[in-house]
Amino acid sequence: MKILKVKCIDQVGIISKISSVLYNNNVNIIKLDEYVEPSQKHFFFRAEVEGGDDRFHVKKEIENVLGSSAIVTVSEPSNKKVVIMATKEKHCLGDLLIRSQGSLNIDIQAVIANFEDLKELTSRFDIPFHFIDHKSFSREDHADKMREVIDGYGPDYILLAKYMRILPASFVQAYPNRIINIHHSFLPAFVGAKPYHQAFERGVKIIGATSHFVTEGLDEGPIIEQDVLHINHSYNAKELSDMGKDVEQLVFSKAIKYVTEDRVFVHKNKTVVFK
Repeated sequence: MKILKVKCIDQVGIISKISSVLYNNNVNIIKLDEYVEPSQKHFFFRAEVEGGDDRFHVKKEIENVLGSSAIVTVSEPSNKKVVIMATKEKHCLGDLLIRSQGSLNIDIQAVIANFEDLKELTSRFDIPFHFIDHKSFSREDHADKMREVIDGYGPDYILLAKYMRILPASFVQAYPNRIINIHHSFLPAFVGAKPYHQAFERGVKIIGATSHFVTEGLDEGPIIEQDVLHINHSYNAKELSDMGKDVEQLVFSKAIKYVTEDRVFVHKNKTVVFK
């Protein structure tokens, strides 16, 4: 099986054009999802296909019939290499370590943290742990040290499993649409630190979590997945935080699943996700 993705300006007969190329190359569509963004008429297409021998030839033919605006990829499902960045909280890291054993198609190359609290947990899974003390460097130099380690593993994606430091722009720019974060609120509400305390002070009736791609704007990157829990006036800030850990784990793992299964398109500051 292969995964065909197409992103371009919508046009008359676009499905027919793609299907004709596939037919002529003896490629069969197993499953298909498509969407046209209504305001600017952008077309998004994902298909699971089988047959055909020359992925490059199919890709070039579809690009030729759709024109220069088309972004076309043909890939095979595979485990994606990831590096996880963390600080002290273990619930998201622990969840990913367990899910990497089967339910997520990721190969965890290493864990990098700015404290040593998670070293023992990581070692139980025989995964390299790198402690890089942020207190010893400026923010930029600390990010450069992390980049040296990360680039040594050549990951497809970097996962921020409750990494509680703001990344400098130079770091983010080095990995466009490859850094995935879990934020403990239903964005765009309660950006930044202590969102559960903010939620408690505001008296909200739901709390949530958001997984998104990281951009230079704090907690403003394209959102991949969100979910909420219903609460009431009786919960204090600590109870909200404890409850929120479950939804954080679920939202984060779902977002990673969608991205690593090539189900996500990034379009400006939004995503199209075929679940």
